[in-house]
Amino acid sequence: MSLKKISILNLISILFILNQSFGFENDKSEFGFYIGTKIYEERHPIDNSFFMSQEGYMIGLNTSTENYNNKSYFGIKTRAAAGEVDYKSAGTGTMSGIPDYQLEGTAYIGLPYDNNNSRITFFSGLGLRYLLNASGLKLSSTGHSGYDRESRYVYLPFGINYELEKIEFRGEYLYFLYGQQKSYLSDVSTNYPDITNDQEEGSGIKLTAKFYRDSGFGYELYMDYWDIADSKLDVTGNFMEPRNTTSETGLRIFWKY
Repeated sequence: MSLKKISILNLISILFILNQSFGFENDKSEFGFYIGTKIYEERHPIDNSFFMSQEGYMIGLNTSTENYNNKSYFGIKTRAAAGEVDYKSAGTGTMSGIPDYQLEGTAYIGLPYDNNNSRITFFSGLGLRYLLNASGLKLSSTGHSGYDRESRYVYLPFGINYELEKIEFRGEYLYFLYGQQKSYLSDVSTNYPDITNDQEEGSGIKLTAKFYRDSGFGYELYMDYWDIADSKLDVTGNFMEPRNTTSETGLRIFWKY
């Protein structure tokens, strides 16, 4: 056999291999932990000047269950985290070591499309997010009392997931459906009522880059960002939750099971 024929056969073999699908996993179950930074900031509702911020870290556990077939995608992702943030305000001083807790769960449905060595999935779903910022019974550097705050979000994710053999990129736009902020002002004084504010406008973004290893584990870089508009006034007509933003970035380590 001539060298020319061998070269042609090798070229055909290479083209054949490159044209084959990598055979992506159709059932994925993952469990892991993550650590990241968190920055929460509120702006003045009139001139958008700085009002207050909280910066710190979060450490948590996360799970992911995903199922693919030829025509559909279904997934559930959850996370639970705890951490500490430091408070800084334009008028009430500073406060350090505030406990912060967060729970989040999202269900996804979508349409996957295989394309030789890649898979693209378009999806939507429903997400729930809960946050407790526990500064009650703590005092700031200027002697102001803190109070516990609870946040609840309901949102619709719209996104795209792009997979290669060992790499996965995911982007989500988060359409804010409804939120509620409860401020336990009674932590400051029993003379103050607890306040509940409804939130109706906002949006968010989630971006991830996931890398799989051969030994059954992997790691993921993530970024979450929320921008929530001014809330409605409470039932007394005196209190409002100002516009706020939250950004989280960090690293997740996970194992397949």
